[in-house]
Amino acid sequence: MFRYKKIAAAKQKEREERIAELLPVYGAPETPEEVAIFKTPVAEVAAKVKAGELKPIDILHAYGKRTLKAQFDTNCLTEILYKDAEKWAETCNKNGALAGIPISFKDTVSIAGYDSTLGYTKFAFNPLKHDSTLVKLLKDAGAIPYCKTNIPTTLLSYESYNNIFGRTENPHVHGYSAGGSSGGEAALLAFGGGRVGMGTDVAGSVRVPSHFAGLYTVRSSYGRIPRAGNTAPLRGQDGITSIYSPMCRYFEDLEYVFKAIIDMKPWDYDYTSHPIPWREVTLPAKLKIGVMYDDSVVTPSPACARALQLTVDALKKQGHEVVVFTPPSPLEALRIATQLIVADAGKMGTSHLLSRCEKYDLGVMKFIKIAKLPSFIKKIWAWFILKFKGDFVLATLLKNWSEKSMFDYMELIMEREGYRNDFYNAWKDSGIDFLLTVPNATPALPHNGMFEAFASVGYASMFNLVDYSAGVIPVIHVDKEIDALPVGFSTKKMNYVAKGAYRNYDATKMDGLPVGVQIVGRRLEEEKVLKMMAKTIDALRDIGVEYELLNEP
Repeated sequence: MFRYKKIAAAKQKEREERIAELLPVYGAPETPEEVAIFKTPVAEVAAKVKAGELKPIDILHAYGKRTLKAQFDTNCLTEILYKDAEKWAETCNKNGALAGIPISFKDTVSIAGYDSTLGYTKFAFNPLKHDSTLVKLLKDAGAIPYCKTNIPTTLLSYESYNNIFGRTENPHVHGYSAGGSSGGEAALLAFGGGRVGMGTDVAGSVRVPSHFAGLYTVRSSYGRIPRAGNTAPLRGQDGITSIYSPMCRYFEDLEYVFKAIIDMKPWDYDYTSHPIPWREVTLPAKLKIGVMYDDSVVTPSPACARALQLTVDALKKQGHEVVVFTPPSPLEALRIATQLIVADAGKMGTSHLLSRCEKYDLGVMKFIKIAKLPSFIKKIWAWFILKFKGDFVLATLLKNWSEKSMFDYMELIMEREGYRNDFYNAWKDSGIDFLLTVPNATPALPHNGMFEAFASVGYASMFNLVDYSAGVIPVIHVDKEIDALPVGFSTKKMNYVAKGAYRNYDATKMDGLPVGVQIVGRRLEEEKVLKMMAKTIDALRDIGVEYELLNEP
């Protein structure tokens, strides 16, 4: 047997044994008291701990029983922290804003005594010596880390599977992705195995899983939430900076947890955090809201277009002005962002593999194979595609997918800054307060769908490129009748990226999958985005659209 397979088998056995140890307590049925605890908002639970009305260990038991059910259904967990979590529950800060609140973490988060394998067998059985700054901050606020969750190898995918822990399922419809790279978090929370988790986002990695699985999140701008001391497969990749942000099952928890983090003064923990205290904001009664219906690369699928239109209708009914917003070329944003994220053509991400036989995401493999082709071949290929197929999108992307020299990389940074300036001016000239669009062109992908859809990331990556605050709220579920493709629908005249996205779209098979919308504010405007998310949820509710969560207790 290959060495990496032996390591993976041993790591899986470790996880199974840790779960087995928990079954006598956490495998028992939930009590009525535990159900009540899980149903209670985080703010109220923390208040009860402060008042001595609830014990953190009881909260951990209430969450933990549901977490194990989520694991058995979706395969969402990597590291099982419960034995230490029980100790932390006894010693946690019972006066903190997050007193006694169990929080799950994406596998990239460093927690002392546990691995961050990132899906690579090379990093297995190498427990970290220190907590990251984010974990320290949350512990100081009273929170209890209790598990870590699954990701894709390299983190460059909207699917979450790897050689160690296998594939994570979407709890709504098995056979579909819960998203990536924070897919384990999405599956855990969407199933109902927790209320609050922490993920990362470099090209949609908290927003797309929230869209795929039906959660609430906000992609914060760089510098609001601590990131130092964590692990990452693309070490040194800073052209598009990865950020940490909370993901929540309920919106009321999202705003509370985000504020709790900022109130802990993250700049006192982490040199990467800006000294920006929480700002209470009041939005005007009437807002000007821009809508990006189509990025001219991939037209949103019927289900995603329906969620967006319902949201537009709801906001119009509230008296808000809604206008079409046309950003600087979204194709240029996609070109620049994808080049910056993989400027090394995947060298760093694949350097951690123990063997050439060790597999990783099919879409990433496809990209790397293209990127490694000689430049003259790609230029000829791009010319042929443009000349004879008229596919300007693919031709534009193809000729630029390659390993960059330092000179090329510096040129890309200048292009990034130029795009940011153009986007800033377009927003300013439009006079909009917020921007509304889809998080992704389609709902969740079927397993291995990224092989076809690997380049369809523009609706999310655009806002990483400009570093704007962007939240996602779930709106509807796919309806096999309403969201079916029209009779006679064909992808023949579509560009390559759009064809790849639509190859995965089947409303009948997707029936029941969540669909969200994306609400974007300007850079470092997380407080305003959260307020706009709340306003949008209320507006949707007023027209009878209220998202139904899975497995409500």
